[in-house]
Amino acid sequence: MELDAPAKLEFVLYDKTGEFRQTIVPNTVHAELLWNGASFAELTFDDDDKAWSDLGPGSRVRVLVNGRSEIHGPIVEFAGEGPEGGTTITVEDDFRLFRNLGWQVPGAPISGQGAAAYRRYTGPTETVVKAACADLSARMGLGWTIAPNKQLGSAQRVEFRMHPLVDKLVPLLEADALTWTLRDGVVEVEAGDLFPRVLTAESGVLGDYSWRITAPTATQVVVGGEGEGVERLFQRFTNPAAEAEWGFPVEIFKDSRMAQGVTDLSPDGREALAEGSAKVSLTADLIENSWFRYGAYKVGDLVQVQIGPADHPQIDTVEVITQVVIDDTPEEGLTITPHLGEIEDDGDSRLARQVARLSAALRDLRSAS
Repeated sequence: MELDAPAKLEFVLYDKTGEFRQTIVPNTVHAELLWNGASFAELTFDDDDKAWSDLGPGSRVRVLVNGRSEIHGPIVEFAGEGPEGGTTITVEDDFRLFRNLGWQVPGAPISGQGAAAYRRYTGPTETVVKAACADLSARMGLGWTIAPNKQLGSAQRVEFRMHPLVDKLVPLLEADALTWTLRDGVVEVEAGDLFPRVLTAESGVLGDYSWRITAPTATQVVVGGEGEGVERLFQRFTNPAAEAEWGFPVEIFKDSRMAQGVTDLSPDGREALAEGSAKVSLTADLIENSWFRYGAYKVGDLVQVQIGPADHPQIDTVEVITQVVIDDTPEEGLTITPHLGEIEDDGDSRLARQVARLSAALRDLRSAS
């Protein structure tokens, strides 16, 4: 499939009520479309641009790529540089609303939150995500429409006690390679499409890349459920195939004390074994060409990548397009760079992710006590 037409960017400005104000044309654009994250755009204007007649707190911007709405949300920052630097606005997609909290009793006022220790959701990943979103929308009066449920994903059990929705739900979605969106008030969970061609070094699409194969960090899991002391429930789950392949066992403990009243801890065991499984990870920037161009793929789609000889490649993996970076400047023109794997891979970002995971685990422990 040849895609000769270049991508087209459009920017539409609305007021806080959603009323159209004008189409705007920034001098420079930097946008990042993120998988299961709040996409954003940084748009720079001259200080005398006509857009300023309608820009202000509460303003909203829609960013369209080839006519498809990719970012739609409020302006969250205004920043300027003088004397000739212009002013930059930052627009963040409405996905940001998924950072709000899942209450333990979402239908009650704050004074009634002591009626339950937590709010539990069970079912396939899509079911859990949409149920939590429905409760959040009702509690905060957001008026969201929840798209019909297709029952996508693995069986889950999730407990909320004032946790941000993204903290609990994004790891489940990523494990199932599902994409969570909020577009014009409609909550959806979808599976990405598989790009029809295999990407190799010879294809010209793979730019800078790095890969890693790591041994399992868990092949046996002991899950601790409800109860204290000698009354506590323990169950064990194993991955014998991983032990046979790698030649050694790795036993860990998973604390699931929030699973009050639950006698089947298999979702916890599956989750721990999946997190601790052997990993083939690839991080790569991709290069667009006549057949690999935005429109033939989108964030959340899957691509198969082979690195090494065709008959026995070192890496043969299917990865998610996790980020698409869009830059448009007078000097360089429009460039679009899709990305596979971790969006950031420096020491500081790895530390930040580890701290975030530890913080989430600590919140769970405090919630259960």
